[in-house]
Amino acid sequence: MPTAFPDPRPPLHLRLQQLAQLAANSLYDARRFWRTSFTNGAQSRENLRARIAIGLHFLEYGMSLRDSAPGRGTDKATQLALDIDIYIARFGSDASAEIALRTLESWLAANESSSSDLSLARQVAAAHADAPVTGLKGGCEEVRREEIQSRAMMDFLSFAEARHSIRSYSPEPVPLSSIERAVRAAQQSPSSCNRQTCRAHVWTDPVARTRILSLQSGNRGFGGQLGGVAIITSDLAHWEKANERYQGWVDGGMFAMSFAYALHAEGLGAVMLNWSECRERDSALRKVAGLGDSELVITMIGFGSLPERLRVPISQRKPLSWALKLNEPLG
Repeated sequence: MPTAFPDPRPPLHLRLQQLAQLAANSLYDARRFWRTSFTNGAQSRENLRARIAIGLHFLEYGMSLRDSAPGRGTDKATQLALDIDIYIARFGSDASAEIALRTLESWLAANESSSSDLSLARQVAAAHADAPVTGLKGGCEEVRREEIQSRAMMDFLSFAEARHSIRSYSPEPVPLSSIERAVRAAQQSPSSCNRQTCRAHVWTDPVARTRILSLQSGNRGFGGQLGGVAIITSDLAHWEKANERYQGWVDGGMFAMSFAYALHAEGLGAVMLNWSECRERDSALRKVAGLGDSELVITMIGFGSLPERLRVPISQRKPLSWALKLNEPLG
């Protein structure tokens, strides 16, 4: 007679409780996406910034193609011109407007021979020709392979293998310049249509740092040693459609990893402090940290100066054959 094993699943009433919590938290996320994204139209300044970023990215993308046809993206250029005009009228000229204008001007120069109607785009570019210029750029530029390779030359595998999740720190303060360089490096991370939705909210003050860390459940035993903590966020106001509802996590994850690697490059230690929390704790964190309703919390990152000697988990990686699946047959 076969052995009767007990049902490994939790009791039905507990499963139903979990389902109810999942539904409530999914609704919490969906409501915030609906309120702050521009699914319902570009209403806020950040909504317009995002739509401008999408438009100028399309023009830059087209100009960077090896075989870019004259007039490619005329409809996008016209929409970008309209958005620039609306944006400057409502909010004045700033970095977003300047980058967009430089991109539009570059596109117009590259498409002088086009037979398309470029009158509106030219009109907007001319109307804002006297807007403040601070040196921000837009459009395309030519680079050489040797320049890219010479600046990128390093043993990245060795660099990556030398990074550990650090849970032992020295009391030496973290230089502000190192934090700034790490954030600048994180800003180089790819983002959907170059919307650049991510921010690092950083606290190095011990009292503030402790309050933030008290809401995160994975820093016991070492949180008090940290020299700083960063909350990485992605701004939901930069997303538009339902198919983009998870894009903030994607962009935010890349930004967070770049920030962690940059801290490593600065000779500092860092540890990812996951933010997998329900709506009650998420609301508590955004209240304490003063985060706007549109800011999606991706993760926290603790960091600080390294002691002379320390112990780290081995964290053995799985075989390469598990992670790399090359040229598998298609269905």
